[in-house]
Amino acid sequence: MTRRKTTHVTKETKQGNFPGIRLFLSSLQIRYKFLLSFALIFFLSMLLCNLFIYVYVRHNIEDRIESELTNTTAMIYNLVNTSMNVAIKNHLRAVAEKNLDILTALYRKVSAGALSREDARKRAAEVILSQTIGASGYLYCLDSNGGVAVHPRAELIGTNVAEHAFVRQMMEKKQGYLEYEWKNPDEKNLRAKALYMAHFEPWGWIIAVSAYRSEFIRLVNVRDFRQSILSLKFGQSGYAFVFDKEGRAIIHPALQDVNIFQTPELPDQYLKDMMERKKGRSVYYWKNPGESRARKKLVMFNYIPEYQWIVASSSYLDELYQPLKTIRNVFIGISLLFFSIMLAVTFGISRTITTPLRQLMTRFSAATAGDYSARMESRSGDEVGQLARYFNRFMDQLEATQQALERDITRSKILEKQVMQAGERERMNIGQALHDDLCPHLIGIAGLTAVIRKDLKSRQDPAADLAGKMGELMEDAVEKTRQLARGLCPVHLVSHGFQSALEEIADQFAYYSGIRFECRMDEGVDILEESCAIHLYHIAREAVNNGVKHAKCDRINIDLSRDAADGQIHLKVTDNGTGIDPEPSGRGIGLQIMAYRAKIINAQFNIDTGPKGTQIHVSMLPVEK
Repeated sequence: MTRRKTTHVTKETKQGNFPGIRLFLSSLQIRYKFLLSFALIFFLSMLLCNLFIYVYVRHNIEDRIESELTNTTAMIYNLVNTSMNVAIKNHLRAVAEKNLDILTALYRKVSAGALSREDARKRAAEVILSQTIGASGYLYCLDSNGGVAVHPRAELIGTNVAEHAFVRQMMEKKQGYLEYEWKNPDEKNLRAKALYMAHFEPWGWIIAVSAYRSEFIRLVNVRDFRQSILSLKFGQSGYAFVFDKEGRAIIHPALQDVNIFQTPELPDQYLKDMMERKKGRSVYYWKNPGESRARKKLVMFNYIPEYQWIVASSSYLDELYQPLKTIRNVFIGISLLFFSIMLAVTFGISRTITTPLRQLMTRFSAATAGDYSARMESRSGDEVGQLARYFNRFMDQLEATQQALERDITRSKILEKQVMQAGERERMNIGQALHDDLCPHLIGIAGLTAVIRKDLKSRQDPAADLAGKMGELMEDAVEKTRQLARGLCPVHLVSHGFQSALEEIADQFAYYSGIRFECRMDEGVDILEESCAIHLYHIAREAVNNGVKHAKCDRINIDLSRDAADGQIHLKVTDNGTGIDPEPSGRGIGLQIMAYRAKIINAQFNIDTGPKGTQIHVSMLPVEK
C-alpha cells in the first residue's frame, strides 16, 4: 500500500512540473502550434547544421595542429639525435686520429733506430690506456686476426675475440664508425655502445675509441642546435622545448636552465606525467612569465632514452580556436536572421492552411471515436477538398469492412461453438453408450461367470479357480468402463456438483504412486451453466493428466475459488515438476484444446511454467442457466 501511494504522489508531482507551459500550449490555436513547431524545427535544423560545421572545422583544426606538432616533435627528436651523433662521431674520430698520429710517431722512431719495437709498443700501450672517454669509455687495439693487443683489462691481452659480430665488422672495415650492443661480465643488461676505428697498418693494429651511448650527453654541446629549436613557432606564442630527467630546461624560450622540480611557484605535475608516459599528447594550463593568467595548451612530446630528455612542441588552444569563435558568432547571427524571416513567412502561410483543416480534424476525431458515418462536405477543388473526398471514400470502405468483419466474427464464433458442442454431444453419446450399454453387458457376463464358477466348484472341477479369475477381470473391466464413461460423459457434474467432479479427478489419478493430490475449494463456488462446467472439467482433467505424465512432479494442487472483489471464478491446477514448453512445435495439442475450451466459454487461460513447476489458470465470470 505504501509503494502504491508513493508512486501516485510522484506521478502527480511530475505532471505538475510545468503547469503553466502545458496550459499555454493547450490553449493555443492550431495555427500557432503549427507556427511554433515549424519555426522550432527550422531553428534546430539550422543550429544542428551550423553545429556540425563548427565541430567539423574544429576537429580538422585540432587534427592539423596535432599533426603539425607531432611532425615538429619528430623533427626535433631527429635533430637532437643527429646533432648528438655527429658530435660524438667527430669526438671519437678526433681521439682515434690523435692516437694514430702518436703510433705513427713512435713507429718513425723505431725506423730511425732511436727506439726498439718492443719499447715502442709498450709506450704506445701506456699512452692508449691512459686515456678515457666520458665516465666509462676507453681505448683498445686489436690485430688483423681479432686478437687483443691493448686493452684496459690485462687478462684479455693475447686472446682472440673474433667470435663477436662487431669484432668481425672491425676486422672487415678497419676504419670508420660502428655501433653495437655490449654487456660487461659484471652487468646484467646489454647497453648501446659506439666506437670509431683507425687502422695502423705497420703493426696491423686497429685502434678503437669506444663509449656508451648513454654517456654521449656529456660530450654534446647543446648550443649547436638550441637556436634551431627555439626558432620554431606555433601560432602567436607556441614554442618547442627540451627538458632532462631532473626537470631542468635544456632548451626553453623563457625558462632556460631553470629546474621546474625545484621551483615551487611553477607547476611540475605535467612534466612528471610526460616523464612517466615517455611519448604522447598532453593538455594542461600554463602561465608564462609576464602573462596575467594561465592558458590551456596542447603539447605533443617524445622521449630520447639515450639522454633521458623530453622533447616537445606546444601550442595554446585559445589562439588555435580564435577563428572558431568568429565562425560561431557568424553562425548564430545567420541562424537568428533566418529564424526571424521564417517566423514571419510561416505565420502568413499557416493562416491560409489551418482554418480549412479544423473541420477535417473534427471529422477525424469522430471517426476515431467509432463513428464510421462521419463524412466531410467537399466544397473546394484544392488539396483540402481532395483530402475531404479521399476521407469520405476511406470512411465508406472502412464502414463496409467493419460491418463485414463483425458479421464474419459472429458467424465464426457461432460455428466454433457449434463444432465444440457437436464434439461434446458425440463424446457424451459415446460415454452414455458405454455406461448404459456396455457396462450392463459386462455386468451380465460377470454374473454368468460367477454362476459357472459356482457350478464348477460344486463339482470340484479345477477350472473353478480360472472362472473366479475371469470374474475378477470382468469386474475390473466394468470399473474401467465406468471411469471412461465418466470422463466422456461427466453426468456427475449435474448430479453431484462441480466441486465433487474435481475431487473425483484427483481420485481417478490417485493410482499413480509417488504423487500427492490436494483439492482446495471455496464454499459456495458452483458453475450453474452445464456447458461451462463440462469445459472447465475437461480443462482440469487435461491439466492433471499433463502433470502426471510429463511434469515429473510429486505434488498436484487443484484450487477452485471466487474473487470477492470482482466475483470471478478461478480454477488453478499447479504442480511442482520440471515445467513444460507452452509453445511446442508439432506437439502439445492438449494445451491448445484447453485454451480453445477457455475461449468458447469466454474465460481467460494462462500458463505459468518454469523449472519449479507449472500452473494452469482459468478465470471467468459465473454464467447462469
